Amino acid sequence: MLRKLPFTKYMIVTTACIGLSGAGTGLVFAHEGSMHDGDVEVPQPVLGAQERDVVATLERYASAVQSRDIGEIQKYVVADDSFSSLEGANLEDGVYLDLGWQNYSKHLADELPMLKDYHYTLSNIRPFVLGDLAYATMDWAMVFTIESDQFEGGKRRLTMSGKATVVMQNLDDEWKIRHRHTIRDTT
Repeated sequence: MLRKLPFTKYMIVTTACIGLSGAGTGLVFAHEGSMHDGDVEVPQPVLGAQERDVVATLERYASAVQSRDIGEIQKYVVADDSFSSLEGANLEDGVYLDLGWQNYSKHLADELPMLKDYHYTLSNIRPFVLGDLAYATMDWAMVFTIESDQFEGGKRRLTMSGKATVVMQNLDDEWKIRHRHTIRDTT
């Protein structure tokens, strides 16, 4: 049974997301790479049971994406109109927003069959859990071949990677992805 977020939790999450996204807007143009000069290597945190469950769910989600089976992917998301996905490489290449599972699953159904010899992985997953809500940051990578007459020889092998943040909710003792935001590395 799908539980709706109480209004106060919704407002806290929304306010935090808006604040975090807007706080660094002016600094975006000062960053060239994915790391700051002089950043210190931060070890992976010791994970509790809930955090390990979040990581396991995200790993299963990655396997489902790798399988390109929409029904399998659906098992790991809030599959209703409250789901959202935001992806992009940069403002010049476009930013894509899918509101609702129906839109996102159509996006996947259109895109995934074009990818041959497809490999999708998540790594460096860093979860944070507070009650029945969680978020996690991670690295993602995918390698695939696209077959098209537009390419010399009829196909092209591509490698993409980037960073992602997901917001999850524990519904009926299962972690589900409510929102995902990915950005592609530009290097």
